[in-house]
Amino acid sequence: MTDYAELALLPEGLHDDLPPFAGHEARSIENLVSQFESHGYERVKPPLIEFEESLLSGPGAGVARHMFRLMDPISQRMMGLRADMTIQVARIAATRLRQAPRPLRLCYA
Repeated sequence: MTDYAELALLPEGLHDDLPPFAGHEARSIENLVSQFESHGYERVKPPLIEFEESLLSGPGAGVARHMFRLMDPISQRMMGLRADMTIQVARIAATRLRQAPRPLRLCYA
């Protein structure tokens, strides 16, 4: 029988954040975002996964070899797990917020 500790191993580069670090990190992020919001920035939260063509367009092309890919079972299109939110925030600014007054003041964590 396989040892439970063996089953619980994570892939290289991934780790679990445990108490108290996980709580400290979450509070630090909230404090930082609150500071941005107090100066007029608005929070956006892109999805963790989206269709890879939007993640790989323009400056995103450089992250292609670092992206984890999976197939959308409904559309049969490839999706990617984002490595960085910047490309997604640019997409949001160019599409969903295209009519918003400029300059946009967006923050994300």
